[in-house]
Amino acid sequence: MLLADYHAHLDSQKTSFELMDLRSKYYEECIRGILGSASKKLKFVRGSTYQHKREYVEDLYRIAARVTTTRAKRAASEVVRMRGDAKVSELLYPLLQILDVKYLQADITVCGIDQRNIYMLGREHLENIGYQKGAYIFMPLLPSLKGGGAKMSASDPSTHIRVTDSPESIKSTIKKAYCPVGDLEQNAITTTVRYILMPRLGKLHVPRKEKFGGDVEFKSIEVFEKAYVEKELHPMDVKQAVTEALIDILKPAREYFESHPDILQQIEETFEK
Repeated sequence: MLLADYHAHLDSQKTSFELMDLRSKYYEECIRGILGSASKKLKFVRGSTYQHKREYVEDLYRIAARVTTTRAKRAASEVVRMRGDAKVSELLYPLLQILDVKYLQADITVCGIDQRNIYMLGREHLENIGYQKGAYIFMPLLPSLKGGGAKMSASDPSTHIRVTDSPESIKSTIKKAYCPVGDLEQNAITTTVRYILMPRLGKLHVPRKEKFGGDVEFKSIEVFEKAYVEKELHPMDVKQAVTEALIDILKPAREYFESHPDILQQIEETFEK
């Protein structure tokens, strides 16, 4: 699993060189905490451990000589935070990401759907630097908890749940989240059920008062979504179910950072900047 520390600096300096090690450690421990024992099967690799090597840099030059600025900008547009005229670093971003496929010797690359333009550009050029085009699995992105097509933002806590959030914070954020009755479109709560809870847990237990039909359990996302669209489920009941499930899933990571408050404090300070 790639921890793209150099990329975080190239993208509008989201991470300074001084904070790369701290943030990389933070994200690695978050992932280990969520995946638990399954994380032992993963090998974490930081981009900074190989992206400065001569062979990598020479391949970067080779690709840079073939890709126009217009094509590089289009490839990065959904991923990099561009404001006004693109910086050179923002145009380098997709080229490094393409090269990572070769230097990680990836047969299959798993990423968010927002990365598709970068990897389609990569399929055009990887063979020119002696590597296969590769195969790619694009995962859907979760909508912002605020709804309305807004994006998640690290500076706006109401748009997302952090791995390290307390149970009280998770409850408060989910309670305010966008979750329209009977509507799955841009619904962050039902989307969380589809892409996180059902694949992870294989079921969703929805607690309800007896006068509203009592507790109900779903073992199929299709059955759950049908019940929601037909308004057999109230948004607040689903929110409670999602809240309880997320609190439980995130518990290992939360406990790790509770026992390492120095790391969490330093990370929180960087997010405030």
